[in-house]
Amino acid sequence: MTREIADRLLESLRPTRHLLTRTLADIPIDGPEYHQIDRVVQEIDGLARILISDETHYYREDHAARAFGTDHRGE
Repeated sequence: MTREIADRLLESLRPTRHLLTRTLADIPIDGPEYHQIDRVVQEIDGLARILISDETHYYREDHAARAFGTDHRGE
């Protein structure tokens, strides 16, 4: 897979990962929903590790967006 395709794929997963991580804050930690949602987030991060050798891809970019007071859409 080319880097361009990998970047597009990971970018398309960004809103889903963001929603999933926000949801984790609102549900009981010990519940089956929490564990499954957390697993999906980990799988998305694992995909980033496989595609671009960087499982922290979303952490850095999410942190940078918060530091500048914007989300990934620049809002």
